[in-house]
Parts: sequence; structure tokens; C-alpha cells
Amino acid sequence: MSLEQAIRQAQDSTILAFQSKYELSYNIQRFDEFMALRKPQLMLRVAPNYQKIISDPTRDYVYLRNFNNLSAAASVNLTQKMLNLGGEAYVGTQAVWTEYFGSKATYARQYVATPILFGYRQNLLGYNPYRWEKIVEDQRVQAARLQHQYDLNNIAEEVAKRFFKLVFAQGQYDMYQRNLQAADTLYAIACEKASIAMVTLAELRSLELQRMNAANALEMARTSVEDARIKLASYLQLANGDELAGVELQFAQQPPTVSLTPAEAIDLAMANNPAYRLQVATVTESRQQAQKAYKEKGVNVALDINVGMQQVDNKILHAYRDQRLYALGGITLSVPLMDHGAAKSRYAAAQAWVSREESALDEMERRLKEDVMATMNDIRTYWQLLERTSEAMVMADEVFVLNADNYANGLCDINTYTLAQNRRDDAYTQYLSALEKYWITYYHLMTLTNE
Repeated sequence: MSLEQAIRQAQDSTILAFQSKYELSYNIQRFDEFMALRKPQLMLRVAPNYQKIISDPTRDYVYLRNFNNLSAAASVNLTQKMLNLGGEAYVGTQAVWTEYFGSKATYARQYVATPILFGYRQNLLGYNPYRWEKIVEDQRVQAARLQHQYDLNNIAEEVAKRFFKLVFAQGQYDMYQRNLQAADTLYAIACEKASIAMVTLAELRSLELQRMNAANALEMARTSVEDARIKLASYLQLANGDELAGVELQFAQQPPTVSLTPAEAIDLAMANNPAYRLQVATVTESRQQAQKAYKEKGVNVALDINVGMQQVDNKILHAYRDQRLYALGGITLSVPLMDHGAAKSRYAAAQAWVSREESALDEMERRLKEDVMATMNDIRTYWQLLERTSEAMVMADEVFVLNADNYANGLCDINTYTLAQNRRDDAYTQYLSALEKYWITYYHLMTLTNE
């Protein structure tokens, strides 16, 4: 199994991948809903209503008698948000039927017909919520799309950690297996030499101890391999670690290099990090609330005007004849003459919250830059370390082979051979560690830049 195959398997099957997919779908559908509501809306409304008042029969008030009625209103309205102004324009038609009950009802039936009307309403002149909402929603859906890619990169990073943990464990297992084979061979040679008194008892016992230590180290390495295999299989949603048993792990022997400069990496991280982009949207939203609070602390002006044709009659057809032009205008002025500083405090609180969100954005930017700079530094360090440990591993192998031959031919003692073996093991372990850290750091940089 290659590293790329493991990553694709995880991105297709892990719980996080499914959650990220559904979250992205939710945010896209929510944005589509938002955009749809900014287009013309055609709505039919029907509202039946029944009113009955049980009045005092000793009091012969007309308005009490006439409030025993059944009515129904139906309207069709086409509305459009005026995105440049912040209000809503509408055009429509409506009809109202009212049926009065009771022996003393003044009118038995009444129709109000309005074939056509035009109007415009706005809750707060000088404040355009639609402009702010569009900016915020654009930023949020962009952050949602970036979050999905970020989640996939996070999955790739986690797979790389588990994959190379298994590579490291298998590498150590192979190393201890070679050590045990070499210890068995040398011990067998020493036993033959001991029969003709060419090896001392102390040297023979040292080789026997080395053989036992190699067997114990191999068993511990086998446990580490099983543990790493189970963790990787679990993350890939495989039934158990047995499916990875005997599978050769494949990855690029020449690790990928990074051509980005630290400044370019920082720019990519700030442009593509979903948490940072979401915080930008939060700052924009707080500024919207601050502007709204600023407008509300002075003179508040609300507007609702409409013009149309209307007629009232006790017959439906007559109500549509002889239409009369009407114009209704409503302007509401509200001035906080004495609110004990509530509007002023609301605006001050909104400003304080803007400052708080902006400082949070600055802190997030600082942490992001810090993480990118540290990761870029680690990339350079581990790349150099990988080159040096690779050279050291080749040299340690050569030295070990020479000392093994010398010991077999009686040209060096057991201590020299053991020292050469330990140095080879150290060089190989350092190489595996550098390889693991470089690949994990590389995928962490991919997560930060979100490419």
C-alpha cells in the first residue's frame, strides 16, 4: 500500500471526511437559500378570521353588535429586496371578504378589492443590511469551502503520522531481525571455536547475552509493529490490522521538496486557512452591528408607502368597478429623548466588540505566522538531517560489515564488533526518525497552506 492510496482511502471513508462533506453541503445549501431570497419572491397569503364579542344586552352599542363577523383576506405579493437601498419594494393584489352575523348587523356582507398596489418599506433609513449580509455570507461560504479542503489535508496529515509510525516500527523490526540473525551466526561460530579453545568463556557468554537481547528487542519491535498497524487500519476503516499484515508500505524514496519561501507560505496560510477566514467574517459581522447601533442612537426613520386602486362594496363584482386611486404613506420617527444612555451604551458595546474581534483576528494571524515559520524551519532542518542520516547509515553499514568480517577472522574483539553494530543501529534509527519527521512536517505544511 502506498502513502497516496492510504490517504485516498482515509479521505473516502473516515468519519471526519463524511462530516466535512455534509457540513460543506449544508453551508452551500444555506448560501443558495440566502441568494435565492435576494431574488423576487412571489407569495400567496390567505388569512381567515372569525370575531365574536358577547356584549352586555342592556348596552345598545353599534360597534359591539357589528364585531360578530367572519372574514377572509387573500393577497398575492411580488417582493424584491432593494439591495442598493436596504429596503423592500412590493407589488401585489388583494381582496377581503367580510360577513357580519346577527339580527342587528348593519351590513350583512362587504368586499374590499384592491386589484393592484405598489409599495416600498424600509425599517431604518441610512442603514443597508443587505450589503453587509452579502459580504458576510460570501466570507462564510468561502470559509466553508476552505474548511472542507482543510479537513481533507488534516486527514492526509493524520494518515502520514500513522503511516510513518508503522514504517518506523517495521524498519526497527527489520533491523532487530538482522541483528538476531547476525547474533545467531556469530554465536554458532563462537561455539565451534570454543570446542577448540579459540574463544574464551567470557566471550562466548557475551555472544549468548547479545543473542538474547536481540531476541527480546525483536519481540518488542513486533509489538510496536502490531500496535502501529492496528492504529493505521482503524483510521482507514479497515476491519482489523490483519488486512495490512504482509502489505509492503510504499512511499517516494526521494521525499518531495518545498519550493515556497516563508513569505509565500504565510500568504497562502492567511488566504486559505478556514478558521482565519471565518474570523474575518466575524469581524465584518461585528462591524455591521456597530453601524446599526450607530444609526439607531440618533433619529430613527422608518418608511412604508404604497399606492394603488381600491373599492368597497357588498357585491364582489361591484367592488372591482369604479376603482379609486389611493395613496398611503407611513413615516415613523423615533428619537431617544430619555433612554438613560441605552442607545449610547449599545453603540459603545458594539464598538468594544468590534475591537475584541479585531484583536482576536490579529492574534490568530500571529499564531498562524508563528506556526508557518516554525514549520518552514523544521522542513529545512529535517531535510538536512535526512541527507546527513542517510549518509551516516551507508557509512555505518560499511563499518559494520568490515568489523563483522574482522571479528569472524579473529582480527578484532567482541567489544569492537558490538560497538560497530550499535553505531549502525543508531544511524538507522536516526534515519528512520528523520524520514518520519520530514514527511509529517511536509504534510503539516500542506495543511497550513491548505493546498
